[in-house]
Amino acid sequence: RPQSVAGDAKRWTATTMSNTYFMKPENALKRATEYINIGNKKGALNLLHDVLSQRRIKTWQKSYETIMLRYIDLCVELLDHMRGKDGLHQYRNMSQAQAPGSLEVVIKHYVDLAESRAEAAATKAIAA
Repeated sequence: RPQSVAGDAKRWTATTMSNTYFMKPENALKRATEYINIGNKKGALNLLHDVLSQRRIKTWQKSYETIMLRYIDLCVELLDHMRGKDGLHQYRNMSQAQAPGSLEVVIKHYVDLAESRAEAAATKAIAA
């Protein structure tokens, strides 16, 4: 594919990178962990969101549950509730038929994390 303009080239590169590096979900999780370790949590969230919302047909694997748990952690930490909701919808579509127990684990993790974050904020507000 010819690269005519700079913006088009950037989009093409990102798409190519996504397809090249992340044929396996474990590779995406490894890359997201590297992003988190260098302090680029927003980049890690974007990467995991891209993996969850890829158009190609995916079958559920245990590694997607691990990706989703890390994704939820990042969404709560970065206060990005819209991405969290979208990720939950994507994961539900993927796991509903094959692993409903996994969906339950992810939702419970999300609720527990949000409740603990709300309790911490309430305690901080009372102390202030």
